[in-house]
Amino acid sequence: MCGVCGVLGVLGVTLTASTTAHAQQPSGQDIAVAQGLFDEGKRLMQAGKYDEGCPKLVESQRLDPAGGTLLVIALCHEGQGKTATAWAEFGEALGQARRDHRSDREAAALEHIKAIEPKLTRLRIVVNGKTEGLEVRRDGARVGEAQWGTPLPVDPGDHTFEARAPFKKTWFQSLPVKGEGATIDVTIPPLAEDVAPAVVAAPAAGTTGTTGTAAGQAPPAGTRLDQDSGSDRSTRLTWAAIVGGVGVVATGVGVAFGASAASQWSDAHKACPNAHCTNDADRQKGIDAGKTADVSTVFFLVGGAALATGIVLWVTAPSAHDVHVAPAMGRDSGGLVLGGTL
Repeated sequence: MCGVCGVLGVLGVTLTASTTAHAQQPSGQDIAVAQGLFDEGKRLMQAGKYDEGCPKLVESQRLDPAGGTLLVIALCHEGQGKTATAWAEFGEALGQARRDHRSDREAAALEHIKAIEPKLTRLRIVVNGKTEGLEVRRDGARVGEAQWGTPLPVDPGDHTFEARAPFKKTWFQSLPVKGEGATIDVTIPPLAEDVAPAVVAAPAAGTTGTTGTAAGQAPPAGTRLDQDSGSDRSTRLTWAAIVGGVGVVATGVGVAFGASAASQWSDAHKACPNAHCTNDADRQKGIDAGKTADVSTVFFLVGGAALATGIVLWVTAPSAHDVHVAPAMGRDSGGLVLGGTL
């Protein structure tokens, strides 16, 4: 039978959603809908159908906030097995009961808080090898650095964990987190390098020749230009147009992916209000949005470097000097290596 029916009976809860004072009073229509949702949610809860009943109670509370409804939501989430959520909601219901001078609800909230607290499942995120710009997410929601290393209450069940940082491979793990009173550690290892930086060496001052890499091979983008040759100047302008065009295209692709990422983030926030996702599909929306944003960033970096290279090639084309130009891409930024005889 229903484990919370006794509490509902003791509180006399046919619970009409007695409205508490708040800034904006609900309309008559909102109150009527909230009452209907409350009655249906309570009926489902008493039948043990918590997964169906809890969302109706939450929506009733959104339309017409009431201390009694808040307490019943906490009871429903407790029956659903969401102990951390219920524990937090009982704490909120306790404060509301005291403001409403409802000693019966206050006693019920306190009783459940004391009963749930020793059973809470706690999660501790352990980060090995801190990386600059590291971002950690649980179920698609960002986990602030202040939370790392501290055991914190979490609802039992399957959870996803993700760690990412610039120029590092994304780490991902799905893990069941459960056990009454247990503390589960999730260890995030040092992230592996994603892209090896290019090594470009500039020629020594007073010398001429194409720029080479550490392995002695000419970089694919390096170009030697001599002012004495009209054909070299023409070649340089051609390369400036080609490289600049690549930059414009890459930047445009970055803008497109950025717009897509913004739309995906909006959908993810709607699906998971207050970073609370009810299913894996909604959690995946946040993960996909992050990946799209990463792709946008890469295209912006490539496009910016190509545009800068094209501009330099074009502006310096009439130069009377022997100039060597090679674009270089490193871990943290892009740039140019210039050398030659002045």
